[in-house]
Amino acid sequence: MSEAPKEASANASAIDEANLKEQAAALTHQIEQTAEDKEKRHLLYNQLGAVEAQLGHDLAAIAAYEESLKDKEEFGDAYNALLNLYETQRKAAAKAKNDDDIQKWVNKTDALLDMSKRVMRSGFGY
Repeated sequence: MSEAPKEASANASAIDEANLKEQAAALTHQIEQTAEDKEKRHLLYNQLGAVEAQLGHDLAAIAAYEESLKDKEEFGDAYNALLNLYETQRKAAAKAKNDDDIQKWVNKTDALLDMSKRVMRSGFGY
């Protein structure tokens, strides 16, 4: 009888994952349709980053959040998520003793901090 809750949980997880993958595909399609609307694309990339992060696709989440910030530099979900994701990637690189990857993620963090200085100087993002 203890197997039923595990099976139900596994089925729910599979359904959740399938729903998240559908959301990611739909968001990707919407992004392709909004090439000229940077504000809308910025929001869609934020949503896509969150979905990819929920799926455990850290590199895809990073790519989406970085695109979001290319469209609109601001503090918010993308900025905060990137700080955390970059740190996670840096720690994984350190654990693997991969100096090149450590430097890559440190450089990305530094670039993000530079962006935050630009945002603060411009008075936006508060």
